[in-house]
Amino acid sequence: MGSGRKHWRDRLGTPKTFVLYRTPDVWRFAVYCAGGIVDGYLDQPGAGSEPGEARTAAHAKAEELVGRPLTISWEESDKPGWWTGVITTEPTELMPNSATG
Repeated sequence: MGSGRKHWRDRLGTPKTFVLYRTPDVWRFAVYCAGGIVDGYLDQPGAGSEPGEARTAAHAKAEELVGRPLTISWEESDKPGWWTGVITTEPTELMPNSATG
C-alpha cells in the first residue's frame, strides 16, 4: 500500500509564471506554481548565450520539472537580462516516464 503522500510534482500544482535571468556565471530560473516555487540554474547554455537560446533551454527544463508539456509566452522585463514567461495553457497530461522519481 502507498503512503498516501502525493508525488512532489503533484504537490506543485499548475505552473503559472516563469522567471529567467542572467547572472555573471549562469542563467537562473524560477517556476511559480500553485503549490510552490522551483528554482535553479541552467547547465547550458552559458551566461554569454543569446536570450532566445536560454528561453528554449528554460522551457525544456520547466517541462522536465513539472512533467507536463507547457506553452510559455515570454516577455522581456524592464530589467536587462530578465525575462518573464506566462504559462498560457493548463496542461493536464503527464509526459511519458514523468510519474516516477
